[in-house]
Amino acid sequence: MEAAVKVAEDVHVGAPPGPLSDWVMRKVHFHGFAGLPTARGVSVKSPEFSCFGHQWLVVLYPGGGRLEGSKEGHVSVYLHNQSPESIQAYFKFVLKHPTDQTKRSFETGYAIQSFVAREGKGRHNFAKRETVLTYLNNGTLTLEVHLRSHKKAESNGYVPSNPCSGNLLKGFNNEEMSDVTFEVGGEVESAANRRKRAKTTPTTFHAGHLILKLNAPALADMCRPGNEATVPIDGVDPEVFKMMLYFCYGGKVGKEELAANAKAIIEAADRFGIVNLKLQAEAVLAKQTDITVDNMLDNLLYANSKNLALFQEKIMDFVAENGDRIVGNVSFDDVPDV
Repeated sequence: MEAAVKVAEDVHVGAPPGPLSDWVMRKVHFHGFAGLPTARGVSVKSPEFSCFGHQWLVVLYPGGGRLEGSKEGHVSVYLHNQSPESIQAYFKFVLKHPTDQTKRSFETGYAIQSFVAREGKGRHNFAKRETVLTYLNNGTLTLEVHLRSHKKAESNGYVPSNPCSGNLLKGFNNEEMSDVTFEVGGEVESAANRRKRAKTTPTTFHAGHLILKLNAPALADMCRPGNEATVPIDGVDPEVFKMMLYFCYGGKVGKEELAANAKAIIEAADRFGIVNLKLQAEAVLAKQTDITVDNMLDNLLYANSKNLALFQEKIMDFVAENGDRIVGNVSFDDVPDV
């Protein structure tokens, strides 16, 4: 009778691949494609862009490449890994017609590829040049670059993380660990009509002056460490102030809270100098706001008053796309020069 076999721990050579990531797509625009060099072997390179911790660029041969198998009259396109480290990744190029979705899309399909440093992968004969010329949008050739790769596998061994963020959050609104006190409440501007003011119940908050000095400098300037006097804060809803203070201590304000209080958070973050929280709220506001001819001007004035560049860009894109509907119907007399 054979003796029982005890199975010992597996031995791994190298790190096993982690799960596949989602596809990431970047659009690369080659403006003035018809005027690019058409001699075979002459390339045009895109600027570098980042994806999965690597730098990439697209190399286009408008008149075709010189590698074996390249056909006369065809456009060649390649994706290059510009980073010094290798990476295994799935990728594909996609060319769609800009206006007629019924027309064929040109797409490269590849199994997983190993990109070594400074090496490119692609298609020698991506599409006929005469066909590509019919797929331009105002003279621009737009290629979609799709990438996905394996996420890094989780380590089997326990590696402790830096506890600083967690420890800071333990001090959030902790009276014993704080040296300044705020009383927030009183009158708050109504979201529906900013001329009206709503009464709120005052709420007391405790904070560390050093934390505020680093993350909310304008709020820190309103108080002194160790001063027993409570600092009154009017014009801010206590719940919004709580989110803002929590953010200063390294906490994360959820997307739902940002969406429900976007303008109020922008007002408070702008007032107290919390730049990153203001940018997060602005991004949510820009995404969730539908710009129309009727509300365009009010939104533009608000974006300008709060220096919301992203939101203002969305509004100006709407203006550019809908100029014929706006001219004669909307007056820009009240819009300040920017």
